[in-house]
Amino acid sequence: MKDAVNPGLTDPITVAVIGSALRATVNEMGEALRRSSHSPIIREMLDYSCAVFTAKGDIVSQDEFLPALLGAMAFAMPVLLKENPVETIRPGDMFIGNDPYRGGTHTPDIHIFAPVFVGGKLVAWSANLAHHADVGGTNPGTEGFANRSIFEEGIRFPYVKVFEEGRAVDQVFRYIENNVRDPQSNLGDLRAQIAAAKLGVQRLDGLFAKYGVATMQAAMEERIDQDERKMRALIAQRPDGEATASGFLDNDGLGGDPVEIRVKVTVRGDNVTVDFTGTAPQMAGGMNCSRTAASSAVIFAVKAAFGVGTGQTAGCVRPITIILPEGSMVNPRFPAAVSLRHLAAQRTADTLILAFSKLYPDAISAGTFVGFSSLAVECRHPRTRQVVIMSDDLGGGFGGNSDGDGLTAVDTYLSNVGILPAEICERQYPIRIDETVLLEDTAGAGAQRGGLGIRRIYHFLDTCDVVFYTEQTDARFAPWGLAGGKSGKPALLRLERADGTVMPITKNRMLVGKGDRLVTCTGGGGGYGDPKQRDREAVREDLREGKISAAAARDVYGLV
Repeated sequence: MKDAVNPGLTDPITVAVIGSALRATVNEMGEALRRSSHSPIIREMLDYSCAVFTAKGDIVSQDEFLPALLGAMAFAMPVLLKENPVETIRPGDMFIGNDPYRGGTHTPDIHIFAPVFVGGKLVAWSANLAHHADVGGTNPGTEGFANRSIFEEGIRFPYVKVFEEGRAVDQVFRYIENNVRDPQSNLGDLRAQIAAAKLGVQRLDGLFAKYGVATMQAAMEERIDQDERKMRALIAQRPDGEATASGFLDNDGLGGDPVEIRVKVTVRGDNVTVDFTGTAPQMAGGMNCSRTAASSAVIFAVKAAFGVGTGQTAGCVRPITIILPEGSMVNPRFPAAVSLRHLAAQRTADTLILAFSKLYPDAISAGTFVGFSSLAVECRHPRTRQVVIMSDDLGGGFGGNSDGDGLTAVDTYLSNVGILPAEICERQYPIRIDETVLLEDTAGAGAQRGGLGIRRIYHFLDTCDVVFYTEQTDARFAPWGLAGGKSGKPALLRLERADGTVMPITKNRMLVGKGDRLVTCTGGGGGYGDPKQRDREAVREDLREGKISAAAARDVYGLV
């Protein structure tokens, strides 16, 4: 141990080296979690995150695979520490939790926290979060637009021990096994999370042994302070200002009217305030945004507007004030349903980007597809006939910006999950992917056009219980253009029955039969700048590559 001498306690090089080691630790944890997980939603689609915390619960390093999870564990940790006094925590303990009303996002996102001890003293935490394909509840995959309360959304854990002094608490595993549709997948994914958390503890043990407790803790605090100073400096570089914006969900999940998200952003000096006063009251359905999920959307949007180059630590959040009116759709009262909070969170992020675009149009992209066209399927494995849960989430077009065209076929903003590979789908589920293609003319026109949406066709080879949903099917709420750019195309879902019947859908749960096909078309991103100012050769290249039609090249871009 080097605490007695500790020449590197405030040495910036030591701080930088330790910061890099912590980033390497969370990335290694993430790779271990991915490689050892059971479900494609983690293994292939990367719906997880890993982090390291200080002893008092401040996040000091986190991977950045999934922006929706950037704030999630940070909101859960204070609840864990409040409900589990430090004197009750022992080496070898490990905690599980997923309650949206205890700092979680929604019930499928399960947290694992493992304390790190040196000489009997709690010095840090290793943590991760992963989306489980199903945690029980009314719907396959747990998420549901029509859920009426949290009690329909599967098992909820307060922060309780899943390991106690190195020994598994078997009752927790048995409880999970008894309450989910596909326990083999859940328990496999949970063991992968546990392994990743243990790996984090091992790596942190090594760092504390090398540098000593005092140096490590001082370096961790300095890393957090550095990110705060950097974030404040980036905010202070921009002019002060205030802007408002409104965004809308197509409906409340139950067939009601559009639902408004209203934001006001205020930039003063080195601080940003985001106020949701005026946002619609909490919805009767399952698309409410938990406080944690709404805060994660704010963190994402502020970092997108100002914080390029900052890490993901507690320091990044300190310059941000978030006002979330209680009882609103972005901070509902218990026991409101929140399982499909991602649709509202994505629209929240987009609305914030719209507000910031009014202050700093050069730094912001045009509107992006945030409809999150998805499905969850309860079916039987083609060979074993065991019940399994298939999930897929489709991205669309990103908005154009002052530097270039929007990205095509990406899961935008808060998501960043991968598309389910066709080979994995067809091997593990009775579903064939007939087509995955880019969609011509879906991008909003502009000097820098938006990215394209995609069409994916699912061909069902057996009877399946399916939950389908998407947002941005209403053309009024399609991805917006900026600086003279045009809007992108809205999304579309339709079910083609084997008997030839065609059924337009947006948010439905139904049984599908052998031979039925789901056609999913995602939206394109908004354009940036006057389309007539687009480079002529870029227009010709888009035409050659099938990204725009001849009619669009002529009528929208003026190509002769």
